[in-house]
Amino acid sequence: MSTYYESSEYEQDYSLSVGQFAKLCGTTRDTLRYYYEQKIIIPRVDPNNGYHYYSASQISSFFFITTMRQAGCSIKEISSIIHNSNRDYVHQLANSKILEMQRELFMINNKISALHLGLWILEKYEAHRNGTPFLDPLPSISVTRTLIKDKASAHHTGDIAKDISAHLSKSPLNRGISNFPAGVTIDKADLFSKNYTYNSIISLSLLPADNVSSFYLPSSKAVSCYHQQNMSDIDLSYQKIVRYIKKNRLKACSDLYIISLINLYDKENRHTYFKYLFICVEDE
Repeated sequence: MSTYYESSEYEQDYSLSVGQFAKLCGTTRDTLRYYYEQKIIIPRVDPNNGYHYYSASQISSFFFITTMRQAGCSIKEISSIIHNSNRDYVHQLANSKILEMQRELFMINNKISALHLGLWILEKYEAHRNGTPFLDPLPSISVTRTLIKDKASAHHTGDIAKDISAHLSKSPLNRGISNFPAGVTIDKADLFSKNYTYNSIISLSLLPADNVSSFYLPSSKAVSCYHQQNMSDIDLSYQKIVRYIKKNRLKACSDLYIISLINLYDKENRHTYFKYLFICVEDE
């Protein structure tokens, strides 16, 4: 009595040529040859002419392999799945790849969030004069910060290089931290008393705050101001913001955020630091 692999039923089941099977799967002959060599999709080989034939039931196997490869599985891992009927191993491997992809997805969303926030800041630049404060509605922004150790001497970015390094080093540990947009803050009490020393390094994000390492801004509106370093002394922009708050009877409810968005060059190829300044406010 002949086995199934020698029967006409087997030949009828495995009747798709390599070209037909490749077309159905949207792949190439070379890929199918490689999978055959790795023994993960094995066709029927005609003993008379050596031609390879595939079964329609193997199409699902091909797309399973494609899915696992896209998930980051090696051919060796896929071969272990196919030749190992242990369900626990399959679950363990699949779950590990799902976790990896979820981490990658979070990182991609973080990058998208950073670009959206950067564009949101840039889009309003043309509508407002440099150094002129304005009332600005804020999106839901989350903040991650690192306190500056020696606040008394933190007058310039060169004074806080170690603090910046400490803040940036958190990124691999806390994937919620985005290194763009980022900047520094001045305590609101120091701002109003003209003591312009930095008190923290911050990063902004449109991703939700976790209320542990990140927090939301305390208000949905702010007094904002664009500043180009080569246009005027930034202290003047600080003073204009304070005057605007007092004149419009607003109450400051956050530190002053100084976001170093991008370094620009004008038509004369002069270099300038582009900054976005804002402080959250409420009505008195």
